[in-house]
Amino acid sequence: PECGFVHPILAGIANNIRGEMEEITVTQLLNCLRKVVLDRRHDHYTEPQQLYYAFRGQMFHQIAAGVELDGAVVEKRFKRELAGITISGQPDLIVPHLRKLYDFKTAKKVPAKGRVYANHGLQLNIYRWLVLPYHDIDELELVYMDMSEVKRVPVDVMDIPKLLAWLTPRLQKLKESLDGHGLPPRTGSDGLWQCRGYCSFTDRCWPDGVPTSTALKRKEERAPAEITP
Repeated sequence: PECGFVHPILAGIANNIRGEMEEITVTQLLNCLRKVVLDRRHDHYTEPQQLYYAFRGQMFHQIAAGVELDGAVVEKRFKRELAGITISGQPDLIVPHLRKLYDFKTAKKVPAKGRVYANHGLQLNIYRWLVLPYHDIDELELVYMDMSEVKRVPVDVMDIPKLLAWLTPRLQKLKESLDGHGLPPRTGSDGLWQCRGYCSFTDRCWPDGVPTSTALKRKEERAPAEITP
């Protein structure tokens, strides 16, 4: 079929691609760990559509980054090590004198009634942990943008021990796989959206086709071990 992307958009998408990074990004950590490992083990082709969502978001970020704010930290990358893995993250905006961290998100539709999509709240809390050696952060805020409106959503701040209790086992599992000890499990029903146009390895993980989220959730409830080959 004819490609729907014209050259200027394809060039912008290509320019937005980061080079290979040794560390694991917060975004990778929150998504499918099997994809993270397969990405590192195998060369693969990525459809432009898979990269377009990040490119679209980056266009909004560039607008925000162009605004000067005294003392603000804009799109700076921070790194910390935990469980033998270096984690990196790049919050969109930190305002140190307000002790506040913001992240901008584009969406088809901003969430209703103060909701937070997917793992966005967890992402901001990991950002907070990453920057704590340099900045004290007391407030977290998501700024959602769609084609018609902008919505600010405050995010609850997690206790650091609670955050690390979630983060450490996940990193340990990832470290084992990166060291060559098998693959992490396939994503569960809550992350199945990643298998529909966001991953180059879908056919490898689901050779009989991607199940519906409802069908996979029923299978998880019956026998969790069945979905972790």
